[in-house]
Amino acid sequence: MKLRPKAFKVLRLLVENPGRLIGKDELLEAAWAGGIASDDSLVQALADIRRALGDEAGMITTVPKRGYRLDSEVDGGKESRPAPAAVPDTRYALSGELRIAYQVIGDGPLDLVCVPGWVTHLEYGWEEPSLAHFHRELASFSRLILFDKRGTGLSDRASGLPSLQQRMDDVRAVMDASGSARAVLFGMSEGSGMAMAFAAAYPERTRALLLFGAFAKRAWSADYPWAPTPAERQLFYNAIEREWGGPIGVEDLAPSRAQDEDFRKWWATYQRRSASPAAALALAHMNTSIDVRPMLPGIEAPTLVMHRTDDRDSKVEEGRFIARQIKGARFVEFEGEDHLFFVGDQAPVLRCIRRFLSGLTRGAGSRA
Repeated sequence: MKLRPKAFKVLRLLVENPGRLIGKDELLEAAWAGGIASDDSLVQALADIRRALGDEAGMITTVPKRGYRLDSEVDGGKESRPAPAAVPDTRYALSGELRIAYQVIGDGPLDLVCVPGWVTHLEYGWEEPSLAHFHRELASFSRLILFDKRGTGLSDRASGLPSLQQRMDDVRAVMDASGSARAVLFGMSEGSGMAMAFAAAYPERTRALLLFGAFAKRAWSADYPWAPTPAERQLFYNAIEREWGGPIGVEDLAPSRAQDEDFRKWWATYQRRSASPAAALALAHMNTSIDVRPMLPGIEAPTLVMHRTDDRDSKVEEGRFIARQIKGARFVEFEGEDHLFFVGDQAPVLRCIRRFLSGLTRGAGSRA
């Protein structure tokens, strides 16, 4: 039996994420991409898939009111992680004397530069299905540009800590190397401060600004009471010094996956590959000094601020504060506790981003 395109997209998402419960919204977003669809459309697609699978139809489990899961048994009944997603080519942009690793995927009508959080590793990130899926969805409606910040992942290490200006120079270098004159910046977590500073300093190169789990300041003060206290930051430093190599911070950054042993192992390895213990600690200290509040009123680009209501790492009040300070910014709040943008229910986040960016491209014929 030949599957129709929508049903095939549903099946592909299930196959790429064996053992993971996938919500209805995420399946609808993957197959219909913002088009007109309903629960009945999804039920029909699943019925077609089950008919096509025949004797193997029982592999697809329906979890009432929650979603669907592909149950596969290999190696004596143990669930296996899906094969890693194909990794885009990694290239290097020269920023001063250092080389910054970057990747480009997709050919959409606008450039979207992801400004990452604390530490990252471009290539190993593709081995986590939820992160790979999020990136591929972004690349389905944009030309997605990913990079490792200096001192992390595949980018060069530097002596001493980078200044904010140097880090902004790295973004410009990556944009220049990838042929992007003007781009949407997507800042997440600690990367949000860098994205906001870039938007304020280089309006001519910033088409729009997306923020997720953002904070404007990382040290508590009476006029910014949502940030961690010195004692809380010290606990974090202590954890890095004593426990680097384990899944540092997973309970606060990704509580919905904190008991997922595969995810914990991937997160621990991801951190180890992203930075050495000393580098991770130095960057954590540097992040504590972030304060971009004076720059917010100077941001002119269309801005979308996204935050989860019960984010354990960055308080939702911080997102609301940022949205109030940037003229015309739109604030969208999602349910959940996860700080990592790719953990938890991705569908509403991706749908929100797609709709916001579609407003930018409507009637526009180029990336300029």
